[in-house]
Amino acid sequence: MVSKKERQHYEELQHEANHYRDNLKEKGYKGADDLSKRQGEIRGLEEKIVLRIEKEIKVKEHTIETISGIFDAIQQATHSETFTQQRQQLRKMRTTNINRAKDQEPDFSR
Repeated sequence: MVSKKERQHYEELQHEANHYRDNLKEKGYKGADDLSKRQGEIRGLEEKIVLRIEKEIKVKEHTIETISGIFDAIQQATHSETFTQQRQQLRKMRTTNINRAKDQEPDFSR
């Protein structure tokens, strides 16, 4: 009473189920309870691993923030030092120009 196509589909599913059952037996699974137990163990390991990875990520993010802060401080110090040197050079030039002006006597020969 079942169509040939439906029967063929059923047999394919049976074959696939047997294949997976055999595969699980080869891997050492002893039944549904064993499978559930192992799945629970895997979930527990996944949770531990995820927590460890998240912790490592936070440590690396903190390290990056620290390095970034150091880099910013170096940039700021470099900028400040450059600014100070430029200001000193400008003062030196002004002092030199003022001294030159004092050393020159007015030219009244005109």
